[in-house]
Amino acid sequence: MLDDKLKAEIRKVIEELSTGIDGFNKRFAQNKMIAEVAKVLSGDYSQHILCVEAPTGTGKTFAYLSAAIVIAKALEIKLIISSSNVALQEQLELKDIPDLQKFTSLDFNFALVKGRSRYLCLRNLVQVVEDRASEAPLFASNIVFDAPPELDEMQKLQQLLEDFETQKWNGEIDSMEKKISNNLWSKVNCNRWTCSSVRCDFYDDCVFFKARKKIHNADLIIANHDLVLADIASGNSVLPDLSNSFVIFDEAHHLPQKALSHFSHNCSIDNIKNTGDNAVAIVNKLIQITGYGEIDNFKDIDLIVKNMATFLEDLPFDEDIYIFKSGVIDENLQILTNNMFIVWGKLANIFDDHKERFIDFIKISPIDKPIKDQLETAIGECEMHLSNILAGLENFSEIDKIGVAPQSRWIEKSLQGKNKINYHLNSAKIDISSSLEKILWSRVRGSILTSATLSSLGSFARLNSQLNLNDTNSQYLRLPSPFDFKKVDFVIAKMSAEPTNNEDHTKEIAKNILSRIGKKEGVLVLFASNYQMQEVADLVEDKIDNLLVQGQYPKNKILSKHIENRKSGLQSVIFGLDSFAEGVDLKGDYLTQVMIAKLRFSMPNSPIEKTTNDYLTSIGKNSFVEISLPDVSLRLIQACGRLIRTETDTGTITIFDKRLVTKRYGKQLIDALPGYNIIIE
Repeated sequence: MLDDKLKAEIRKVIEELSTGIDGFNKRFAQNKMIAEVAKVLSGDYSQHILCVEAPTGTGKTFAYLSAAIVIAKALEIKLIISSSNVALQEQLELKDIPDLQKFTSLDFNFALVKGRSRYLCLRNLVQVVEDRASEAPLFASNIVFDAPPELDEMQKLQQLLEDFETQKWNGEIDSMEKKISNNLWSKVNCNRWTCSSVRCDFYDDCVFFKARKKIHNADLIIANHDLVLADIASGNSVLPDLSNSFVIFDEAHHLPQKALSHFSHNCSIDNIKNTGDNAVAIVNKLIQITGYGEIDNFKDIDLIVKNMATFLEDLPFDEDIYIFKSGVIDENLQILTNNMFIVWGKLANIFDDHKERFIDFIKISPIDKPIKDQLETAIGECEMHLSNILAGLENFSEIDKIGVAPQSRWIEKSLQGKNKINYHLNSAKIDISSSLEKILWSRVRGSILTSATLSSLGSFARLNSQLNLNDTNSQYLRLPSPFDFKKVDFVIAKMSAEPTNNEDHTKEIAKNILSRIGKKEGVLVLFASNYQMQEVADLVEDKIDNLLVQGQYPKNKILSKHIENRKSGLQSVIFGLDSFAEGVDLKGDYLTQVMIAKLRFSMPNSPIEKTTNDYLTSIGKNSFVEISLPDVSLRLIQACGRLIRTETDTGTITIFDKRLVTKRYGKQLIDALPGYNIIIE
């Protein structure tokens, strides 16, 4: 419970921050957030989850950090802070948390955690480099590599090994000066399938296990949504046990979409065939070594793969994608997939049996270390592929339960080489709410979800339905903004063209932009489509002094060029898409106008969206009302939020979409905005 001692400790932290950090202002909204975070995490409420919409300027980072660290330390609970992007992660790691350590009396240590695949496996790297130099390399038989590394690739790997041994490189992909291909990195990075842990000769020098020791000893762990979701979905082996952890999801509005991607499966026909061939090759190699069993070439593999490919090539693909209505696959394809699952399942069992025999054999009959190490790596990698394929086949052919949201299922085809076509079998859940309840909410000790835009149309209903949150497990808080939005004009421009009339709408936007921006203004124009952005850019580029269009340069370079222009008192205009609609922090004169081309409604053209739309229609619900409208409201608020970043900022927001005044839903979208001064031209 939140006793007087804990309250006093939290108040002390805030006082120390206000004294130590220039410009730190204590605000009512921040104090309210601190109090609610403290109550939820200390157990004052029956609910163990708190959803907080904390507008820009609230000071949400220090609000959740100050309360959560004090309570976590008192209860001896691990604290995990999860962000959705690198920028916030760096802000936490390099500034906010060090400031908390520097200016307060809090005693804690922290560590940044990355996914296992971001780290080098020294054993894998050494064996690849040494194997290449040997007279009879194992990967010549395609057991480790689908194809031996090229000479230039080997030179890169040799340089990596040299840099690591001389401590010029720390073994993390993010600090690698000269990048290597993802395929090559996958052969030398760390993964749980090929890792022999403490049995490895390189354990003491292992980059991943050194990092994990830091995580084990840390009070506070910085992570990201993808890593947290991947870890809990695969058994919670990297992060601390959730039952003894608090997890704070900052930028939590990204969590639903991130979660969807972690409940999907993909396996291609080529990968299925290659994995089957490799599994047979490895089994036969193990038979040669152990003398156990008879060689079986599994002739069924070629026949089943051929039958599957023949069936798939006759599907009526639309732009290389074939989507199954309501996620239900054809009966003949179901039979083919089930047969493939049975054969590969049998192969996986035989593979596992020979792997265990091999492990027992080398305990009493040691073999050459290079051969042993390379076989163990090959076994681990093949085992990983077999596991993924079986999961993919099982989910693709599974019959969905009646009354439950179906999985989306579709086939993609891609060109493999000059003339060969590869087919990808995909399945994905369209509703992951029950899965999140099972693997996350029911297990975590306490959790905070926060963002500047967490609600839609003034309600948390959309978030609740996506993440399986409700009044039983969650508290909710919408904080007021410290900014005076009445000083900001939100202009709904008078437009003749409908946004759906792309040609006329584009021309009208171009004229409006040129007539509305001054010669010494900083402007951000946000577009819903790259096509329209490029078309408008072509129409105005000769008439704008400094036009920076997304795609010309990386995002960071565009922002730095824009700031440089504004510091020199020059006009500067950025044209951007979704990635500029959030996470862009241009204060004061850096940004005086935000213009929005049109409302960005999601089109139900992806397989998951189409299946979701079909499902909602089948149960009498309207996907526009349930999904499209709440989502476009959230996107509009995020886009508008680029303008006012501090209490002294001002400017104008203009939108070139007449639907805000001509459609019934327009009033709902306007009413959900912060208290701007609405001007309808």
